[in-house]
Amino acid sequence: MQQIARKIAYIRVSSEGQNTARQRKALKAAGCTSFFEEKISGATMQRPELKRLLDELKQGDVVYVHEISRLSRSTKDLLEIIEQIKSKGAGIKSVTETWLDTSNENPMNEFLLTIFSGLVQFERSMIKQRQKEGIEIAKREGKFRGRKTELVDGGKEERRLQAIIQAFKEGKSIRHIREVYKVGTGTLYKILEREGLR
Repeated sequence: MQQIARKIAYIRVSSEGQNTARQRKALKAAGCTSFFEEKISGATMQRPELKRLLDELKQGDVVYVHEISRLSRSTKDLLEIIEQIKSKGAGIKSVTETWLDTSNENPMNEFLLTIFSGLVQFERSMIKQRQKEGIEIAKREGKFRGRKTELVDGGKEERRLQAIIQAFKEGKSIRHIREVYKVGTGTLYKILEREGLR
């Protein structure tokens, strides 16, 4: 017996104070009958409802979002999520960005995604190149000392470090962690990179 394809909605807002009604209304009008909803920053990788949606996806299902920024604020992460959906034999559609539709064989859509991916890779390469050139200039001028992580291993700082890592794993937003643990954005991202969380 052939399985009926489901239209599944993913809804996300960044904070508890924001309303999901606008997204829900548009996605219901698009024919969605199943809804996964969460109030959490798109900057964090810890999105329980999105993970549950991806785990439950079946071949032929189509994931609907109001706009692609609801899936992620990071282009790299967004493309990885799209690949996960496609690997399950499912599709994805955006109500707002009508060009995003992988629910059927669409050469133009594949072309746009390929261009999108290429631009992301190009941007990353350019950033690395500019960083490398900047460091070389700073070294020549005797100004480069290298970046140090403000939080170090050992004692009280070790406990603070572990608390920050745990908070991120639990899905706390970058802003929340910065404010609670009084840690700079640059230091926080360096810690997450060092721990393999970014």
